[in-house]
Amino acid sequence: MFQYNCEVFYEDTDMGGRVYHANYLKFIERARSKFIDSLNVDQRLLLLEEKKFFIVKNITADYLSPAYFGDKLIVCTNLVELKRASMMLKQEIMRDDEKLFECNVRLAMLNSTGKPERFSADLVRNIETFFEPTQKKIGE
Repeated sequence: MFQYNCEVFYEDTDMGGRVYHANYLKFIERARSKFIDSLNVDQRLLLLEEKKFFIVKNITADYLSPAYFGDKLIVCTNLVELKRASMMLKQEIMRDDEKLFECNVRLAMLNSTGKPERFSADLVRNIETFFEPTQKKIGE
């Protein structure tokens, strides 16, 4: 599991003092970016040199309980499925032991023409190694 710590700032809240719903998506995006960084992938170089980039293909989210200004949150990211050009991640936002938000996000890699692009062997190996031994390998 990959964990990302995040704090709720005043700007993240709505008129009711709760985290505005769209900001949960920002929190999980930051966690995914840090997760990809942890795999030794420089997304800027990936785009500039290889003309490849990640996109969110699909997301299904459940808002379970509100977060508030000043809360210290942890975004947990786990691999659900790894395919040749996409991966499904389960992300949860926790406050202490309470789950506030959960979602499944499918990330795909595209090339400069917008077509799906296979993950490199190095990226697949890094993802599998990071989540070992909890995940099934590609092709199994």
